[in-house]
Amino acid sequence: MGGAKASGDMRCFQIRISHEQAQHLPGNIITKYFNKVEMVTGTGVVDSIPTCILKVEHDNIDIMSIKDELEGSLIIDALLQSGDGFAYLKARTPGPIQRLIATENEAWIMPPTSLCRENGFSMTIHGTANGLKRIKDNLQSLIPDKMDMRISNLDIGDWMMVPKLPIKRNLVIKTAVELGYYSTPRGCNQNVIADFLGLKQGTVAEHLQKAEHVIINSWAEQSSQSESSD
Repeated sequence: MGGAKASGDMRCFQIRISHEQAQHLPGNIITKYFNKVEMVTGTGVVDSIPTCILKVEHDNIDIMSIKDELEGSLIIDALLQSGDGFAYLKARTPGPIQRLIATENEAWIMPPTSLCRENGFSMTIHGTANGLKRIKDNLQSLIPDKMDMRISNLDIGDWMMVPKLPIKRNLVIKTAVELGYYSTPRGCNQNVIADFLGLKQGTVAEHLQKAEHVIINSWAEQSSQSESSD
């Protein structure tokens, strides 16, 4: 998620789709259970399906009890953190739009990307001009109704700042990503990471938990600041 997939000028592509335009898409059922679903970060692609960490807002439902009903539009792999009316999930997004973008080597989905019961679906895609042009053409065939689509030069100021982690914690979480710990299914467990780095499994677990906590809370804080400045 951290770098360009191809050389060339980077662009930002934003799309907005109303509920009426998305009635035929499987992801529309998500708003039956969640008031809002917001992408925190992407974590890769597994078997052509994008994986990510999401924040969901809901009316105090038991999320794990409805996961089977969402299977065609949102595959929930883990409940990372929960609170009063919200939760952070590790999930796969098998919808046709997400799959379409996952096949494009010169573009990828980034925050801000969200599905809201009130405002519909919005997505931000970063990539090369050629990659975004191909996605735009394919989206128009997938959703024939006119939708709001804009391609602009990428403003680095639009990126979320990655929180600074202690050197060893940064090494542990980067190693976990590289070894497939956050892939679905997992490519390794904490013992493998520990053996690779010459650490104890408990030490790895502590570093991962604290790094995930910092990343999620940093994103939430920056997201709130961005919304208040709009």
